[in-house]
Amino acid sequence: MKTRKNLPPFKNWQKVAPQIVCATSASWAMLCTGLVRGWSSSAIPQLTAQNNETLYLEQEEAAWITSLPPLCAIFGSLLIAFPMEMYGRRMTLATISIPYILGFYLMGISCYVKSTSLLFIGRVITGLLTGASTPTSQIYVSECSSPRIRGALGSFTATFLSLGIVIAYIVGAFVEWQTLCFLIGSLPIVLGLAMLFMPETPSWLVAHNQEPQAKVALQKLRGKYTDIEPELQRMKTNGNSQMLDVSYANILTSSHLMKPLFISMALMFFQQFSGINAIVFYSASIFQEAGSSVDRFMSSIMIGIVQLVFTMISALLVDRSGRRLLLMISGTFMAISLIGLSAFVYLKNAWEEITVVDESNSSGSFVISELGWLPLLCLVSFIIAYSIGFGAVPQLIMGELFPLEYRHRLGTISASFGLSCTFIVVRTFPEMAATMGIGSVYGLYAACCLTAVLFVAFCLPETKGKTLEEINRFFGHPLKDTASQTCSPLPEKSIPVFE
Repeated sequence: MKTRKNLPPFKNWQKVAPQIVCATSASWAMLCTGLVRGWSSSAIPQLTAQNNETLYLEQEEAAWITSLPPLCAIFGSLLIAFPMEMYGRRMTLATISIPYILGFYLMGISCYVKSTSLLFIGRVITGLLTGASTPTSQIYVSECSSPRIRGALGSFTATFLSLGIVIAYIVGAFVEWQTLCFLIGSLPIVLGLAMLFMPETPSWLVAHNQEPQAKVALQKLRGKYTDIEPELQRMKTNGNSQMLDVSYANILTSSHLMKPLFISMALMFFQQFSGINAIVFYSASIFQEAGSSVDRFMSSIMIGIVQLVFTMISALLVDRSGRRLLLMISGTFMAISLIGLSAFVYLKNAWEEITVVDESNSSGSFVISELGWLPLLCLVSFIIAYSIGFGAVPQLIMGELFPLEYRHRLGTISASFGLSCTFIVVRTFPEMAATMGIGSVYGLYAACCLTAVLFVAFCLPETKGKTLEEINRFFGHPLKDTASQTCSPLPEKSIPVFE
């Protein structure tokens, strides 16, 4: 017989439909982020082509156009903390749709006025917004979701990110880059309109002394006939326990804040230094090594679709299997895939050296051609392994670990750190590949994945099925004594203790 906690996340989908709608609406911000990331893959080859009749970019300019969004996103994620806390998660998400549209349209207009500067301005604007979207959407979804389905709904953001990338890939394969700007630049309109009809998060309303509005919002989210009083009482107890000093200095001196922040930042680090962006960047060459006749656009679309499908599967598994198990499986198989890629590269280089010395030895070429399937298999398995764990879970955990009154600041710190890691990986990968060799770079990323598995095994608490208040108490967040009557701490044996 199934207990309530073991039920599939969307078993009573009619009851959780309001939460699904809210998660979908907020996750549209991450779809817009995916559009920004996917634009480069289609547009840069057109902008750098010698026969290009629109704008022409030199290789250095193209490199900056590609890397500007992750660089600007670092600052965007920090700047969004103030409006997210002052004006609410809902209105912040609704408002950022406007500059998203402006940024994409400026990029499209730059083609007709022949202005490279305007193209750069558009990329800076959209880059800032990709950083603003990550913490805001994830925190909104986490605060609106009930514990039983928070994992599944929290994975919506990663799913929509992958969907945005796939949309940009597919549309970009059939239209010119400036048309692509206008087409995908219209999609943020959906975000703005949808969020106007969504409720504010009950946690934010309680924290800002708007209890009647919080009760209405919570009832709307949980269903008309659901008894919301126990959950509302927990929110009030947690909200009333807020400290007066919500400063960065207090964050640095409070262990109950630094522990979850360190865990979240570590997961962001491992997510990016798994080499995901470098692997995707080099995917066309991996297809070529495998002897595949699939062109560059189709290979990008195939990778995007694989990532989208398995990110959706992850959303269904995260509340059944738990965060820890998915991350450990993900890290293990990513490492195996990277070791396979590294071994193939070393084998290929070794046979090429032998062939140079002894031109009559053709057996090496035959062996390499016979193993052409190996890099392709490793690439696909790496994308699958990443998608089911490290592709979605670090952002989900970011929305779960932090206390309410610090969530806007800690969330933006963690997100900006993750985006900094993205920028470092994207900018250093070509130089590392040239100096160390591709095989050594893959080996380095594999070591990071194995380290991530050990970190998750010994340091990450399991948050599956726990309320946000219970998670806060586990890290020692100070609450009033009355909290013990409405909220119990996580059992010590159910998760590893992080000290």
